[in-house]
Amino acid sequence: MLLEDSIERVTLHWTRDDKTNSITFAQNDSPSKYMITVLTNNLIRVRVWPRGEPVTTRTWSIVEEDTNDVPYEGRLRHEITTNTNNETRFYNIIDDDNQILISTETLTCKIYLHKPFAIIWMVNNKILLEDNPICSYQYHDSTQQFRHTLTRPTTDDQYYYYGLGEKTGPIDKKFRRYRMRNMDAMGYNAEHTDPLYKHIPFYITLRFDCAFGLFYDTTYDCTFDMGCEIDNYYGNMLYFETKDPDLDYYFINGPLIEHVIEQYTKLTGRCPLAPKWTLGYLGSAMKYTDASDAQTRLKKFVDNCSKYDIECTGFHLSSGYSMNSDDGKRYVFVWDKKRVPSPLTVTKTFHEAHMKILANIKPAMLTTHPAFDECRSLFIQNEHGNQPDLAPFWGGLGAHLDFTNPDTVKWWKSQVISQLLANGIDCTWNDNNEFNIKNSCAKCFNGEIMESMRPVQTILMVKASYDAQRTTNVKYRPWLLTRAACAGTQRYGGTWTGDNYCSWHTLKYNIPMGLNLSLSGFPLIGHDIGGFAGEKPSLELFVRWIQNGIFHPRFCVHSWRPNPNPNIDDNNENSLWMYPDALPLIYDALNFRKHLQPYLYSLLHEAMMTGHPIIRPTVYHFQSDVKCRDQSFEFLLGPWLLVASVYEENAISRTLYLPSGTKWYNFWTDEIYDGGQILTVSATLDMFPLFVREGALLPFETDERLEIRIYPFQENGTSEFNLYDDDGETMDYYNESGERVDLRAIRLSCSKQQIHIDTFVIVGNPKFAQWRFPSHEKRSFVINQA
Repeated sequence: MLLEDSIERVTLHWTRDDKTNSITFAQNDSPSKYMITVLTNNLIRVRVWPRGEPVTTRTWSIVEEDTNDVPYEGRLRHEITTNTNNETRFYNIIDDDNQILISTETLTCKIYLHKPFAIIWMVNNKILLEDNPICSYQYHDSTQQFRHTLTRPTTDDQYYYYGLGEKTGPIDKKFRRYRMRNMDAMGYNAEHTDPLYKHIPFYITLRFDCAFGLFYDTTYDCTFDMGCEIDNYYGNMLYFETKDPDLDYYFINGPLIEHVIEQYTKLTGRCPLAPKWTLGYLGSAMKYTDASDAQTRLKKFVDNCSKYDIECTGFHLSSGYSMNSDDGKRYVFVWDKKRVPSPLTVTKTFHEAHMKILANIKPAMLTTHPAFDECRSLFIQNEHGNQPDLAPFWGGLGAHLDFTNPDTVKWWKSQVISQLLANGIDCTWNDNNEFNIKNSCAKCFNGEIMESMRPVQTILMVKASYDAQRTTNVKYRPWLLTRAACAGTQRYGGTWTGDNYCSWHTLKYNIPMGLNLSLSGFPLIGHDIGGFAGEKPSLELFVRWIQNGIFHPRFCVHSWRPNPNPNIDDNNENSLWMYPDALPLIYDALNFRKHLQPYLYSLLHEAMMTGHPIIRPTVYHFQSDVKCRDQSFEFLLGPWLLVASVYEENAISRTLYLPSGTKWYNFWTDEIYDGGQILTVSATLDMFPLFVREGALLPFETDERLEIRIYPFQENGTSEFNLYDDDGETMDYYNESGERVDLRAIRLSCSKQQIHIDTFVIVGNPKFAQWRFPSHEKRSFVINQA
């Protein structure tokens, strides 16, 4: 069945439901229905039902607003309109017999009544986006494929696409085709490999200096063609294609990229406030727990941190702690007492060194797992529903746990609590959780098949881990990591870009990959520094990777290099001390990250409150600057710092573009440059180029004293920054009385003659801060410090 059976003699009929702010369209001689729902002035939902009624009835991505969460069973899609937003929703409908105009204060949808259903999206009488007028919404019974086709602007029009999760390639996704399917892609090519670990069907378009987003609320495998396909008869196009029998998507109007992300994360949920320790150096390497004397190796890691005077705040306990010494296979939640005779001794050793521990857990069990038989009813079943669905997994055949089953969630939580948390483990590291089950007809407890449940299984696993941690110790913030994710998983913790490959090429292309992931609702991200797979990095590459990593929310050094004899320490893992000659440079980078902690922590709080990313492409703040729109390899840390990482071997200089519309300070020299120019600066191995935006209010910690570094406007200008602090680990930031919570706004106002600073205490009693100005600043200044 084609929704557009004929492009001639089409008549659309419409009805209005003011209770739900919805307008429903029906097409003559077709059972299909189209519903447009006005949620806010800038947020409109579109649903298409080829069978005349919804088939896909639940969502796990759209949060219940008061809870920032979704129940395990999901939300009924038809209930979303009743509580999506408190904003009063006013809209007008104009019917002139030929077309319908649905208008809010800022946004207009135009639908022609005598053509196949298609929407033209307009702002200020300018067309931002339009469905392809001939083949906009098509569902094919034979292939069970739903395609939403859009008209692509002409090639001489300035338009750019961002988002779609951790996708490879440059920042702008134009002329690429991407597939959404959670995939274990170890050693991927950071420029070309697809798909990867996450399923995030959301992207942002920038056109006419206006940003808008499209979020397709589906958990089915899907494809985004961002302009690859050309059809002589249908014109330039881009399309979204899925096997979901329905279409349910949201149009999110900006006009700024920041506005789009705020609304998208309000819709799908915002990240928790990460504990302060997550901003430190996080250690890891698979070889420690894979060794037969894992407990000894783990202690040696702690001893080496002390020996080399390196502060490590968290350690990733790889899955070897549960690797059976007899058959070499990994059994989740089962401690190998030969490798780790005393788990409590291990955790005590790390805790005494002030390190938290994140234990690796996987959602599948091999058939040889000691608990496999007792868990048979908890697994995803085969297409007949009578046996666990088996597939290759970590050295054998295994079955995946089914988190749509309440008994599975209960069992999983009990294992996290009894086997991990009770043994001193602090957090969970949710790994290998792509649920990339090849049998699409495998059955889930909730009656659905894996065709539509892969990303749902992932998010429910993560939610179960989060809830186990939250309920075990209500005083302290739960924290976890997940490798796979779908839209909404950001509600539970952090992530990283998976098992990257050690190369200069990866260092370079992980930068835009992380930026697009940040623009997709996931602010708490990082990369495996030094590369997870492949050869050991050279001294130079390792130093450059560290100099890049210190500016990311998650700073973790990790690797896996198979050792023919794991009982011999071959010093082949990525560790901060593996190149003694590099240690002075590494100390400099680590110390700089520690200096930035007040700034980073304030950005964590901002991300929790607003959904704003922590690392940001330059286009995020400078979308009017055409040269920033495809700037892939420089990025902003928060609003103030411009990072120009070095990603080329033997480099002694770095060429970069400074965004226009502002001036920039060289962080190291205080030299001032005009924006809008290409600049080449020194970048010897002991330098990581860094610039500060004019007007910056940069919190900086030196010798345990808080310093606010002021980078004044050279002429007139104002700026503001919210400085946040608390105890860094408890849930008291939810305490409305403000106990242990400090929040103040700092405002800067400059003229040619004077600098004026005001501070306003919003909550708490912030500690005293010193003020630092550039060495060449001669203007008088006034500071009103509350």
